[in-house]
Amino acid sequence: MASHLVGARRTFAVYLLLAAAVLAPVFAVNVWGLGDTPNHLARIHIMTRIADTPELQRLYETSWKPVPYLGMDVVVAILAQVMPIYVAGRVFVAVCLLMPVAAAALLRRVAWGRVGLMPALGFLLSYNYLIARGFLAYVFGAGLAVMLFAGWLATRQMPRWRRAALFAPAVLLLYFCHAFAFLTYGLLVGTHELACAVRQHFQPPRKIVLDWFAAGTQAVPVMAAVALFAANATAGFKLVTLYGSLPNKLAAAAAPLFFPGPPAVVGLFVLLPLLALAAARHLRLAPALWPTALIVGVVAAAVPNVLLSSWGADYRLPYVIAIVMIAAAAPRATPSRAMAWAGLAVLFALVAVRSANAFSLLRQLDAEEAQIRAVVRTLPEGARLLVVDVGRPDAGPFAAPAHLTGHLALVATIDRNAFIPFLFTGTTAVQPKPEWREAASPSSLPIDLDQFKEGIAGGDPPSGPPPYGYGGQQYWLGWPHKFSFVLLEHYGRRDITLPAFLHPVARSDIADLYRVDQP
Repeated sequence: MASHLVGARRTFAVYLLLAAAVLAPVFAVNVWGLGDTPNHLARIHIMTRIADTPELQRLYETSWKPVPYLGMDVVVAILAQVMPIYVAGRVFVAVCLLMPVAAAALLRRVAWGRVGLMPALGFLLSYNYLIARGFLAYVFGAGLAVMLFAGWLATRQMPRWRRAALFAPAVLLLYFCHAFAFLTYGLLVGTHELACAVRQHFQPPRKIVLDWFAAGTQAVPVMAAVALFAANATAGFKLVTLYGSLPNKLAAAAAPLFFPGPPAVVGLFVLLPLLALAAARHLRLAPALWPTALIVGVVAAAVPNVLLSSWGADYRLPYVIAIVMIAAAAPRATPSRAMAWAGLAVLFALVAVRSANAFSLLRQLDAEEAQIRAVVRTLPEGARLLVVDVGRPDAGPFAAPAHLTGHLALVATIDRNAFIPFLFTGTTAVQPKPEWREAASPSSLPIDLDQFKEGIAGGDPPSGPPPYGYGGQQYWLGWPHKFSFVLLEHYGRRDITLPAFLHPVARSDIADLYRVDQP
């Protein structure tokens, strides 16, 4: 493709234009409200502001322990020192959107000795289901994992022990960035070393064993960190693992190209792999990469949907496989000038469609977030806020699904230092104060109307809140005695009967705020 678009300037211009199209929706909104992102930003706000905020000190405690999920926390916390945290969050999202392109470009440079325009296909992966769910820390870490894997391949001529010693510190940092990113890197290196051994018919055996052992020693510092983390574990809840159903696995396979939007757009992108299969006979794959992608694909099918209470574990590897396959692919023959330009035009059109879809979705969420922020502006600082979601109506094909908007209310923590019961804590550097832990759940969402009514009728049993979901607890039991305010996300529904001890404080078209006068 690149041979007919001669010159580094033209290639750079193509990447620049595609990047601008992908990033435009990010900077067209004030708050990135999709998926878990507001929850992560709220936790980072606490980490960076608790030292000089008495309201937060009464509700939370922080400890920078060696937990393996610090990638987003550290980067955004640093950015938040020089810019508002909402802007810092959008900058981090922008980096994540560019990760598949950067990772594919570096890996392709190692595999083929050049970059060209093929990695630009990574822009088709920028908006994916991991981004929609707010798994930004993993997307960031997975990109770093692929880049580190490229470095491992590029140094294959280096003496094995020097090579392992060189990579060990980087692998440790990757682990602290995100545990799944470390596992992804280990899987890439392990499958590559296995494929190399197969090509060599496991001969000579001594060399194969030493190569494998040297590759494994990269993880020695990580093993020490895991032991330290286990000794200082902060999860505090039962860990759950579930394999998932066939629909889960099919959804996971489509995750790299799935982003919520109109059915026609979603279908177009999910079916793109069929187009790749149709073009397969015109492509060749890098011998150093395609076996790795194949074996990782087999492993991906075996990954549980819920792994140690982490939902969506099986959605992660397909994203990495897609990046590796983009880096591995090259045309068998130089395409004609017309074909090259036609392919580039199709790529621009697809990226434009996806970006327009993302723009519409994010603007809708930003408008809703603005109304919630206006309502919680009247909230006293340090208030304990119960969030009730009565159910989002079907607002058309461009609306965000309800399961991707459950964390919008976390702006109350950022704007008003409020206590929100479903702030992500668990294996993080932030924990509720002991006196508020029965009013919190490390893995949960807003409650619905049935849970709202259940919480009025009874309190916690003597043993504490019963377990709920994947490592959570029923924090809403006895809520009138735990929370000082209620945010009712009604989305225009006004036929809800509320208890007399709730007094309205602020209203909007999608959410109302009530003060709790304990019954």
